[in-house]
Amino acid sequence: MILRNLFRIVINYKLFTILIIFFEFLYLLKGYKGNKFNFSNNKLMNDNIPCPYYFLYKIKKALQNYNFDKFIDLGCGSGRVIDFFNKSFPNKTLLGIEYFDQQYKYSKKIFNKNSNINIIQNDFTKIDLSLHNADCYFFNDPLVESSNFIVFIEKIIKLSLKKKTFFIFVNYDKKIIYNLEKLKHIESYYINNTKGYSIYSSS
Repeated sequence: MILRNLFRIVINYKLFTILIIFFEFLYLLKGYKGNKFNFSNNKLMNDNIPCPYYFLYKIKKALQNYNFDKFIDLGCGSGRVIDFFNKSFPNKTLLGIEYFDQQYKYSKKIFNKNSNINIIQNDFTKIDLSLHNADCYFFNDPLVESSNFIVFIEKIIKLSLKKKTFFIFVNYDKKIIYNLEKLKHIESYYINNTKGYSIYSSS
């Protein structure tokens, strides 16, 4: 499994592989959680490939200049992003929504002692996210079809125009992300057309 994951990193990140792997080992040695890879059998949902720690490190630095209270990871997988943000931004409320049973049970277990973290099992495209009142959304390429992603994001944007809300997009085609309307660009970092991240706000 480790060799297969390393091979995928090399294929996806090419010249940046050494930097990506360095940060992976650094945070593994620090004891960060949520490092499992899982492969999807659902035609609508992508494989659970955790967001690289290198990207999370850079995203954390960018968000330190802003304030948010409730963070949602849509498709939280094994909980890497939830764990990272919990350690990086203490006293925040964090919610992970995961569709697949194995990943949900794993995340639920590792965060069962964290009163500020809630992990629920559901299809996040079909639930009323306005009930959770989040002001920071994290997307690590959970949906297979770009068209489904655009429709879903536009729905979330409409919900978020009444207050300042942050959107973090990881490993999406940057041409799609750059064309999102009604959002204010904060920061982007891409190593190729599909590997990287963008941060936006609703105002």
